[in-house]
Amino acid sequence: MTEVELTRFGSLFPQSVFNVPRYQRGYSWTEKEVRDLLEDIEYTLEQRSSSQGDFTHYFGTVVLQDTGTEEGQARNFDSYDIIDGQQRLTTISILVSCLNNELSKLSDLELEDENSVHPGSIAEDNREDFIYKHGTERISLDSINDRVFQAIVTRDESSKKVEVENLAQRRLLDSKEIITNWLQDHRHKGDAEYYEFLRNLGKITNDGLELTTYIIDDETEAGRLFEVVNDRGKDLTSLDKIKSYLVYCAARQDDPELSKKVYRKVGEVIRNITQQGGGDKEIETFVNHHWKLFSGELNRYRQSNSEYIEINRRIKHLEKHASLDQRQESVQQWIDSYLSSITECSEIYHKIENPQLIDVSDSEYAKEIISDLEGLNDLPVASNFYPLLMTVYRQYGLSKELATVVDLCEKLSFRVYNIANRRTDAAKVSLSRHAYWIEWSDNKSEAKKVFSGEQNTLKFSSLSEAVSKTCEMIESEIGNHCPDTYLAQCLLRDDIFDGSDANDGWTGVRNDNSIKYLLYRYEKHLRSKGSKSSISQIPPYSKWKAEGISLEHIYPQTPENEVDERLASLCDSLGNLALLGPEDNSGASNLSYSKKHDRVYSKSSMKMIEDLPDPAIGWTPAEISERARKITEFALTEWGGLSKAHVHVNSAPADVDESELTGIAHEIRSDYKMRFGSSIPSVHIQSSTASEDEEWEIVYSCPKCDSTLVDLHSKDGWDASCAGCGEKLERPVYKTHMNKYGDVEQTKITSSH
Repeated sequence: MTEVELTRFGSLFPQSVFNVPRYQRGYSWTEKEVRDLLEDIEYTLEQRSSSQGDFTHYFGTVVLQDTGTEEGQARNFDSYDIIDGQQRLTTISILVSCLNNELSKLSDLELEDENSVHPGSIAEDNREDFIYKHGTERISLDSINDRVFQAIVTRDESSKKVEVENLAQRRLLDSKEIITNWLQDHRHKGDAEYYEFLRNLGKITNDGLELTTYIIDDETEAGRLFEVVNDRGKDLTSLDKIKSYLVYCAARQDDPELSKKVYRKVGEVIRNITQQGGGDKEIETFVNHHWKLFSGELNRYRQSNSEYIEINRRIKHLEKHASLDQRQESVQQWIDSYLSSITECSEIYHKIENPQLIDVSDSEYAKEIISDLEGLNDLPVASNFYPLLMTVYRQYGLSKELATVVDLCEKLSFRVYNIANRRTDAAKVSLSRHAYWIEWSDNKSEAKKVFSGEQNTLKFSSLSEAVSKTCEMIESEIGNHCPDTYLAQCLLRDDIFDGSDANDGWTGVRNDNSIKYLLYRYEKHLRSKGSKSSISQIPPYSKWKAEGISLEHIYPQTPENEVDERLASLCDSLGNLALLGPEDNSGASNLSYSKKHDRVYSKSSMKMIEDLPDPAIGWTPAEISERARKITEFALTEWGGLSKAHVHVNSAPADVDESELTGIAHEIRSDYKMRFGSSIPSVHIQSSTASEDEEWEIVYSCPKCDSTLVDLHSKDGWDASCAGCGEKLERPVYKTHMNKYGDVEQTKITSSH
């Protein structure tokens, strides 16, 4: 039975001790919440000093679970678990500790009124009432964060000497510092007046904070209270609301074990997401990512019953989830499945965001996976891939399958979002939809039970098929948004940041970080080929960027001497850009090439700088164009290795380079898409035969003699004849080499002929 009482904060403590269960989230108050509390206390002080001596501030609701009696060294205490309200109780305890610290500084104060209580006596009373009495700590946090709490509150250690391991512990120290500074801001009043302020502040914490306490017997009662008190709370995360509803479901079923499971699993999720510094925002982001792969609801605004946009309300009101209209066993099965999925995914999520946590020794693929995840996270829009990566990691672990998917995601991110600068929602729906298909591909019957037969469409019949088709989808999205020809076109522009030198709608790369990342990878490539072993290893990009690598315009943006118009027009060309290391002097950026070479480039450890021409040769438009071509060729290889088409050319218009045949490449991709329903990323139009080391399939050959050797008559579009018999070829003739991502063969929409 629930006991409800309106009481004062000080009345909670005299006979009681409080524990924060392990499943609760860590301390999460930021400076904003702490300062809001201090402002409320200050307002209460002002009201009391202006004649309203009994003025109280309503401090909110606290839910406590009665856990019996705790034996102290000299007496016993009533013991409670804090189900709701730990942030407030923890912060007040920190405030009392800081208050005592300030009182101890006034130990030599001579009181004018002989009836006044000595500062040390007030501090001792406060300590016994709120912090530590008879060898017993009055509040204990969860096992992860209690060490820091006891250090700064019970033992009053300096925050600077306490080591922290996670965000919750950091926030405990921050709160103590904020409160200490707030108190010391009142010190200017003089010792006597400051003592009076501290004494009145102690009274406020004891009898000026009013709150409603709910004392319950078990977790199922907490579920009912959460539904009543917190379901519409603006300060709760989606996960808080989901937890409260699931506990409420357990309460309706009178199942305390299910309640404990909900608390335990949600607590694990919170710890997994916050242990590397995440807060409420990161929890919210994770919950939304997970919901996509678990439910298949990619855009809740466009779903049926879209009036229920919040996840907790969809769970509560839709029969396909855990509506109370469902049978008890259906609700329990949904809860079990959801908790299992979200807990496992939370363990994976923080490794995806923090690849350094992955143990290299766990798998032969771990090093490759870590490298590609670091690259993915170094670039913007990484979160688009998280639902997919979570479910593949969950299904396969650190495997070849995960390595393949991460590699393809990193390639899509670099090419599509960073170089082609496509909108951030490009491919997003496809990536999330495939995450859902993979999640349930081997468990269709379970999905039918979990979602009461109303599950979103599940496309594939096995996990291997789902992953194989997902890899093909990623390749197709690259082909749609940034095939090889377009990647090369973008990188070879005269102005890579603006893109205005061609009227095709491209507005330049996403930002200069995209080019820094490209040049970082180029530098790694050059060092791997070089002989300078002492500089062969460079740190991860994120670390190097933080250390101060800078983007260098070899021909300066604002030259010190007369402007060379030819070079100025290529200032933002890829060939004119380089990276300077953290130790290089970037202060010479406006000097001439010869001066910069003498003062900076000749001393740089960067391999790409070392490869620049001698000052006697100089820096010319031809050097810029050639360097841009080399870096572009590197990019096509580094972010290549994708499925490709090959056109074997016997003859072509004179003086035509393959890079000029983009119109023909476009027609081949269009033909391929018409036949197979997907886009092919690479098209090679060459006089050489296709590599014999790879498997090739003829898509279309000469209908008369079956030859695949062609004579091209135009560089702008498909206009060709068969080199074998002279037959005019109305449709593109080509072969394909498709990467095999599984045993599933590609399905054709139409026949080859």
